[in-house]
Amino acid sequence: MTLTIDKAGRLLIPKGIRESLHLASGTKLNLEIVGDKLQLSEAPLEAKIERRGSRRVIAGWEAFDATKAIHEMRRAQADRLEGPR
Repeated sequence: MTLTIDKAGRLLIPKGIRESLHLASGTKLNLEIVGDKLQLSEAPLEAKIERRGSRRVIAGWEAFDATKAIHEMRRAQADRLEGPR
């Protein structure tokens, strides 16, 4: 399949491909140069902390594992606090 870059530098991913890969509007993609080729991959989803009323909650997506996200956030915070070893 051949795609054309428009004047604004955009590429259009055909609807059939977007649907088969479940790519919706707003999906973030990573673009890498691999050798002499471009490689697109879906960016990993990230959890975010939101304020709901007086509480802060972790918001994710369908099939989101909040326990795993909490452990990863705590580990990352501990690593930042420890600083370089």
